[in-house]
Amino acid sequence: METVRFLQEQPLFGGVGDAAMRAIMHLMRPQEFTAGEVIVREGEEGDSLFVICSGAVEVLKACPAAVDPLGRGIALLSVGDVFGEMELIDMQYRSASIRALEPVRLVALDNGSLFQIHEADLPTFTLIVMNLARELSRRLRRIDELAVAVPAVAAPVTAN
Repeated sequence: METVRFLQEQPLFGGVGDAAMRAIMHLMRPQEFTAGEVIVREGEEGDSLFVICSGAVEVLKACPAAVDPLGRGIALLSVGDVFGEMELIDMQYRSASIRALEPVRLVALDNGSLFQIHEADLPTFTLIVMNLARELSRRLRRIDELAVAVPAVAAPVTAN
């Protein structure tokens, strides 16, 4: 299992105190995946977020033109990155597939465990939720930048 210090250095747990982090670590499930293994599939139900402890993964989004049956690669994630957080917030199906690019070690935190943190330590829960919001905001800013970098598609011309 990862150390308190390692997890505190990751954006999701930034600012979480030692005692609170030790308690959270008992709620997290370590998982390992081999290179090429699919960790989550787009469209499946999900109830956990994952923190990457070692290795790297690719995020794939279904796309009719993609050669890969999982879809087109849209992002690469590595140590310290988080995925699966959207399902904890909006409680919908997985929005993308995640595949290990190399051997990967993760820790998972599920909805029930997040609720336990809420019940036991509201200030720590609030800090984690704020850290999640910051991460989602960073991602939206990156998407905004990508959107302006891609040339706009011309509107179809209609005859009048």
